[in-house]
Amino acid sequence: MKPHNPLDIIEIPLSKTSMALGLAASAVFVAAGIWFVNHPNQFHRAPLIITIIGIAAIVAFGVAALYIVNKLFDTRPGFIIDDDGITDNSNAFAVGFVPWEDVQKIEVAYIQRQKIIKIYVKDPDGYIRRQPNALSRRMASISYRIHGSPVAVSAQALQSSFDDLYKLITERRPNL
Repeated sequence: MKPHNPLDIIEIPLSKTSMALGLAASAVFVAAGIWFVNHPNQFHRAPLIITIIGIAAIVAFGVAALYIVNKLFDTRPGFIIDDDGITDNSNAFAVGFVPWEDVQKIEVAYIQRQKIIKIYVKDPDGYIRRQPNALSRRMASISYRIHGSPVAVSAQALQSSFDDLYKLITERRPNL
């Protein structure tokens, strides 16, 4: 592997603004969950279901808030493009480093009106297996089953527009 020219490395920082908005939204849902748990009888039916929904909101959005706080203090770039490949550090289910020799095809897709970059890799199951925990493996497996690739990149948490990110990736490897 040849040494990198620092000018050949593109680092895209995480968007602290997007993360702050996500943290605020998570806090609102945690607060709503707490209210549901403390006041289930305010609803005309099924207080038990309201309590369960409240607990689920507290757990899910509490975990999301903890993750976002961790990312707010993360000094690593959200996304790196270099001569060796790409490194995605933009979200909880990012796959990390993907060498160019593993990339078979790059295309744009939509998931619920949000643009993503699907990166088709040679060994999708290998990328699923290397995920650090069961939830990440499950999410990568679902992505593979639904979208044909466990590697999906969004610009949502990055200081980059989707179009600029796509252009930077495809300019580095125009034959894909």
